[in-house]
Formats: sequence, C-alpha cells, structure tokens
Amino acid sequence: MHFDEAMWVALGFVLFVVLVWKKAGVALAETLDTRSAKIKSELDEARKLHEEAKSELDSLKGLKRDAEKEAKTIVANAKAAANRIRETAAQKAVETVARRESQAAAKIQASEAALVNELRAKAASLAVDAARELIAEKMDEDASLKLIETSVKQIASLK
Repeated sequence: MHFDEAMWVALGFVLFVVLVWKKAGVALAETLDTRSAKIKSELDEARKLHEEAKSELDSLKGLKRDAEKEAKTIVANAKAAANRIRETAAQKAVETVARRESQAAAKIQASEAALVNELRAKAASLAVDAARELIAEKMDEDASLKLIETSVKQIASLK
C-alpha cells in the first residue's frame, strides 16, 4: 500500500472531521439537550396553563349558569310581584269605586231628606200664613174672644 499525497490529505481531512465532530458534537449535543429541556419545560408550563385556563373556564361556566338561574328567579319574582300589585290595585280601585258610589248615594239621600224637610217647612210656613190670612179675614172680635176662651179652657183641662 502506497500512500500518496491525496490519501494523506483525505486521511487528514477525515481525522480533522472526526476530531471536530467529537468536540463540536459534544457542544452541539449539549446545546440540543439544553434546547430540548427548555422546550420541554415550556410545554409543561403550557400544559399547566392550559389546565388552569380549562379549570377557570369551567368555573366561569358554572358561575354563568348560576347567574342565569338567579336572573330567571329574579324575573319570575318580579312578574309575581307585578301581578300581585296589579291585583291589589284592581281590588283597591273596585273598593274605591264602591265606597264613592256609597258616599254619593248617602249624599243624594241626605240632599233628598234636606229638600223634603225644606219643602215641609215651606209648606208649613205657607199653611200658617194662609191660615193667618184666613183667620184675619173671617174672624171678628166676638169670634176671637170665643176662640181665646175655648183655648184657655182646653189648656186648663190639660193640667
């Protein structure tokens, strides 16, 4: 076997590549391992954040369901309160109308009674005036003395 220059160059090159590969390979492997560990920790952190976000989302969904349930309860209570208020207002309106009708009827009756009393008083006054005029026209002195004596006897008999 004969080694010529090309062979020595090739052998030197191979030796150089092997040495460089050993030194650079270790550094490259360390760099790749470091980068792999960094990526792995980032992935673990991302999984952890994903789980936390998923847990928070589930919690918020539960809160949303509770809030919707509470809102429905509030709306139902408000509707029930509005119906009670409406019924109470209608009942009070009916009672107020009945009370006012009763008051109006009482006022009408009182007015009628006052009018009847006024008419009776007027009729009595007119009757007295008419009787006075009639007595004045028809009564002379003898008849008036006779009437006075009769009245005095009636009064005396009452005692």
